[in-house]
This record gives sequence, C-alpha cells and structure tokens, in this order.
Amino acid sequence: MGPWRPLQSPSHAAGFEWYQTQEGVTVLSLRQPRTGEVLATVSVEALPAGSEGFPNGEGIPHVTVDRSKGFVTTSTTHVHLLHAGAGLAGWKACTSLEYLRSEAVRIWADSTGVRDVRGDGGWNVEAVEAVSPGWMAVSPTYDLGERSWPLVPLTEYLEPTPLGRAEWMVPLAWLAGDSLAGARAYETVRSKYEALKASGMGQGKRVFTGSFADGVWHAPGDDSFVAQWIRDAGGEYALSSTDDDENVELGLESLLALAHQADAWVVVTYDPGTFTAQDLVSLDPRHESLLHATNDVWVCNTAHADYFGEVVPHPEWVLEDLMGMMEGKDRGPHGVFERLNVTPSAP
Repeated sequence: MGPWRPLQSPSHAAGFEWYQTQEGVTVLSLRQPRTGEVLATVSVEALPAGSEGFPNGEGIPHVTVDRSKGFVTTSTTHVHLLHAGAGLAGWKACTSLEYLRSEAVRIWADSTGVRDVRGDGGWNVEAVEAVSPGWMAVSPTYDLGERSWPLVPLTEYLEPTPLGRAEWMVPLAWLAGDSLAGARAYETVRSKYEALKASGMGQGKRVFTGSFADGVWHAPGDDSFVAQWIRDAGGEYALSSTDDDENVELGLESLLALAHQADAWVVVTYDPGTFTAQDLVSLDPRHESLLHATNDVWVCNTAHADYFGEVVPHPEWVLEDLMGMMEGKDRGPHGVFERLNVTPSAP
C-alpha cells in the first residue's frame, strides 16, 4: 500500500489536512495544531483493507462517517462553525444545548427536535444510541474508542491564529456534506479579516486582556489566537514575556505591573446587567488600584457578546472592534468590546 497523496492544505489552520488514497478515497487528517501529532483520520467512504494509518504511521484511529445519519455536537463552538458554514441540516443532538444563546440556532434546535444527550460522565448513553449518529464532534480529550462510537476529535480551540480557528468551518462543512458552502463562507471571512488587517487602522496600543475567577486573573499566552488578534489590529500584546499558548495565571501584583505597562486592558467577564467599575472592585477591593493604572479599560461582557459561540466563526468582528477601541471609540461596531467608565473611580 503506497502513501496517501496530499490533496489540500488549509490557508491558516494547522489542525487538519486532506489526503487521497491510491484508490481515490478522500481522507481528512486531524492533528494537534501545536505539536503536529495526528489524532485520527476520517473518511466518508470505507478505506480499503490495510490502508488505515497511512501516511501517518500505524495505530492512528480511523473513523468512517455516515452523513445520512446526521451528527451530534459537544461544543457551542462546533455548532456555530457549522451554522456559519454548511448550516445545521443533519444536527440530531447536542450536549451543550443550554449554553447556546443564538436565537437563530435555538429556533433551529427547537423546530427540528435536536435532542439533549448530556448525562453523567458527559453522555446520556441511551439517548446517544437512540439517535445513532453518523458522526460525533468531540474534543481530543474524549476516549476515541468509547463504545465504538464515530467520535471525530476537533482541535479548533488550539489554533494559534483567529483565522485558523475560523477555518474549521471548512472540515465541519465537509463532514456535514457541503464542503463548498463551508469554503465559500470561510473565504468571505478571510477576505474581510485580511482587508481590515491591511488597512492599518490600529493605533499601536499595548493591550492586556484577562478574566478574574477564584481570586486569580487568567490571561491568554503570547502564542494564543487572542494575542494574535491584538497584533493583527496593529497593537502589541502586553503579556509578551511568555510563549504559552494556553491561559496564564497571574496574581494581583503581576497584573498591576502589566496594567501600568499597558496603554489599555480588557476585562473579559459575564454579567447579565451592565458591568461597571464598581462591579470590578466588588470582585476584589484591591482592583481599585488597577483602575488607577490606566484610564483606558475595556470590557468584553460575554453575557451580551456571544464570545464563545456566534463570534467564533467571525474573527473579523473582533478585529474590527479592537481597531475601533484603539481609535478611541466607546463601543466596537459589533458590540464585542465597550469602554468602562472609570471616572470617577469606585470608592
């Protein structure tokens, strides 16, 4: 059995690639974007006997999907990438229905009878087997051999660039049966993003961003897609001393030093109302000192901006909002960010 022929590489994503076997079968190779480790291969047609694992070595799991039987999702991100690309036809069940906030997506789920298959240990096994999906979108943390289900590991959240993350709408559309729709949708997003990036509208501000939980601030690393957003907007990410791609934990002293060095900082939070300076101080009275570090404080309130859902396939929205905030606007055009009124300061 000869090696598979590379068929198509993504423009920005690092976590997937297409191949073709000698027999002409198209195969999607899924990998960890940071390390290149191949996690699984996927095809719609069954592979000829003995070809599993090529060209990536023996022992790589292979999943043959059945598009006619529909699919199950486990993440709001997967749902919105599908919705933006191929649409949601074939969506049978989900483990994150209660977290979906898009009215259009919720209406679709209600009208088509999408089932909630969440249960102990992550799954309601009986409900999943009743749905009998043709494939299931999961993170690579799942046991891919569980119950011989057609689990497809997706690593979009590990992509180092915003466009790389959005480009996952293409393989998801391929899995759903309309790769052309996914490719066209992604090309529209990519063109808008790159046009904004090339416009030079950003003001070169040094920006820090993070969220507060359990007494600790959590910030994206310098090798994250969030940091890349700031750079693409013409700014500089303040947490440049680390090359971590995952969140970094910061004590208040470290955060205060960063805030003093930054031109602006962004609080990512969830507040059903209007998040104010007093709300920030109420989380920890020591945050009062942060409000004096810089007067340019922005808020990403995920209760109003669907940052982990609808925004994911639209990185151009975040980019345009970042550019607007750097130019001094009080609110981004897409509502992802707004300026926090820090004067007068909280008592």
